[in-house]
This record gives sequence, structure tokens and C-alpha cells, in this order.
Amino acid sequence: MPARRRRPQGPVALLLAVLGLGGLGAWLERSGWVYAWFPGLLPPPLTSGEAAPLLKIRDGDTVEIRYQDLRLAVRLRGVDTAESVHVDPSRNSAAGDAASAFAHQTLDGVPVRIEFEDRGGLITCDQYGRALGYVWIPGPAGETLFNETLIRAGWSRYETKYGIATRYHKRLQAAEQDAQAAHRGIWAQ
Repeated sequence: MPARRRRPQGPVALLLAVLGLGGLGAWLERSGWVYAWFPGLLPPPLTSGEAAPLLKIRDGDTVEIRYQDLRLAVRLRGVDTAESVHVDPSRNSAAGDAASAFAHQTLDGVPVRIEFEDRGGLITCDQYGRALGYVWIPGPAGETLFNETLIRAGWSRYETKYGIATRYHKRLQAAEQDAQAAHRGIWAQ
């Protein structure tokens, strides 16, 4: 008969439970899932004039921002670049690396403004818990929509998997057509 393992009891069990829940809570907050499951926990939205500190550029279509006191992953709405940091290296591609490099070149060190589509006061998220949003970057002639810039540069097609980009549908469509006609980025072949 195999020996049975003893379960931790008393203070050791309590300590393990607290550490496990703390780690789970931290992962849920970092991934964005806690806000997808419990939208009531979201802090008030960023106002239109408020810049969000850009903390990290994950790849061509995902950034992390400081949102109130939280670290929030934002997937660019209407954009889908090739993979560059996937855990399965066979899924990463040169086009993904180029899109990621373009994002770094354009966004590194730049204060950005994030715009979310309002869904009854809640932020729309993708299936991975990332907030879907538009990234605006300042410029001498006013703000530029980075989602549109990325598509116009040819590093993404206009993606409607999560629905059309309601406010900017025509702009993103025109950017994709322009990139295709000029054979830029992924349309070079």
C-alpha cells in the first residue's frame, strides 16, 4: 500500500493558501482577466485629455499602460500583427518582428492617450482579458491614431474579429487599401 502524503495543516496551510491566492490575484490583474470577469472593479475611464504612461510594448499589436494605479494590457482595436513573442517559436515570423520593431520605433518614450469604445461604462476586452483600445500619439500637427499608422505602414490588416472599429471603420479600411495598393509590409509579396 502506497504511503499517503500528509497535507499541511495549521499556520503552514494558511500561509500556502494566502501565497497561492496572492500569486493568482497578481496574475489575474496583470493579464487583465480580473477586469473581464469583474468589470465593476474597473477604475473610472481615462478622460480624453489624459495621457497614459506606456510601460511596455509587448509586440506589434499589444501594449501595457499605467491605467489609474494598475498595469493594463491593451490590444490595439482593428489590428492584428504577425506573432513575434509567441511561446511557440515556430509561430513567430519576420513580419511579426518587423511590426514589433515599428511599434517600438514609433511608441518608445512617447506619452500616449488610450481611447476605449464605451460599452455602457465598461471596457471591451478580447478573449485573453486584454482591453481593446485605440492608441493616440502626439505630433506637431495634432494627435495620430497609431492603429491606423500601423495598418497604413503595412504591418497589419484591418482586423474585424472583435467587431468593426465603430468610430474609425472607414479610416482603418482606407489605411489597409492604401497599404495594399502600395505593397507595403505584409502586402509586399
